[in-house]
Amino acid sequence: MAIRSGLFLTGLTFTIVSAAGTAQAAPSFDCSKAATKVENMICDHPKIAQLDSDLADAYKTALRDSPWASANRRIRAEQKQWIAQRNRCETPRCLRQIYHQRISVLYGEVAGSGQDNGQPKADPDTMMANCRDRAAHVFHTRSSNVDTKYEGQRTDGSHAVNGTVYLRSVEETFQCSFNSEGSTISQFVVN
Repeated sequence: MAIRSGLFLTGLTFTIVSAAGTAQAAPSFDCSKAATKVENMICDHPKIAQLDSDLADAYKTALRDSPWASANRRIRAEQKQWIAQRNRCETPRCLRQIYHQRISVLYGEVAGSGQDNGQPKADPDTMMANCRDRAAHVFHTRSSNVDTKYEGQRTDGSHAVNGTVYLRSVEETFQCSFNSEGSTISQFVVN
């Protein structure tokens, strides 16, 4: 079943080299066929294009790692609803926020929920919120000016959350490292 601008079934990431020579991620769809305002906005903003590509990977992984056909049907139905919600965005900020939220949900599908061997699972949403709050404090701004993205668990068991804070005339990037339980920020680094 194909859905326009949609289910991101391929999960392929391409790289486009701009005239300035810097690499930019392409979205999961062909920008030359972009037909809606939102699709054009995704293509016009490299960070949102990267989020689109990241979401395609997370979606593909959630479907692949889902143990039940009923879960796959639910994930596909939720993706259709999410696309409809995404298509109502009017600004790049709205798109960034909605992409971050959906990617986090899809990571949750892969990680599962509840207990595993008696240990609580780390929650990407909570870690992203805690990292966002820490960045807002460090940069003396509101949390709404901060975007975060859960990058995953490292081989040493710690978790990484990367982020960007949007200040008046500049963007700053940072990273939060969490302990293996995801409950405590062990390191906050401004890049």
